Amino acid sequence: MLALARWFFVLLGGVLVGGGLMLHGQVAFARYVQNQVDGTYFLWRVIGDATFVFQGSETRMALTMGEVPEAALKESDRAAWVLLIVGGLLAITGPLLRRGSGAGSGDAARRR
Repeated sequence: MLALARWFFVLLGGVLVGGGLMLHGQVAFARYVQNQVDGTYFLWRVIGDATFVFQGSETRMALTMGEVPEAALKESDRAAWVLLIVGGLLAITGPLLRRGSGAGSGDAARRR
């Protein structure tokens, strides 16, 4: 049963770390796209907004990502850090679980 708990904690920690890394990547990509959109000549942005329906999917995504508020990116970054820290702690402490010295475990139980 303890081996199953160890496995579960390591798996859960890995999933949380993976989710945190993915969220960090998405926030970094959103900031990169915002910088690219902000660096674009304002007339091209106005034309892109006016003809939004006719634009390709990449252009629409870039224009939409340029509208994401900075507060949302900041909160997403915090959530990513929390996922990384909690996941890392779970993944590290999972293998450290060991049997207690209770009556049902160890050499004393085998001798009975």
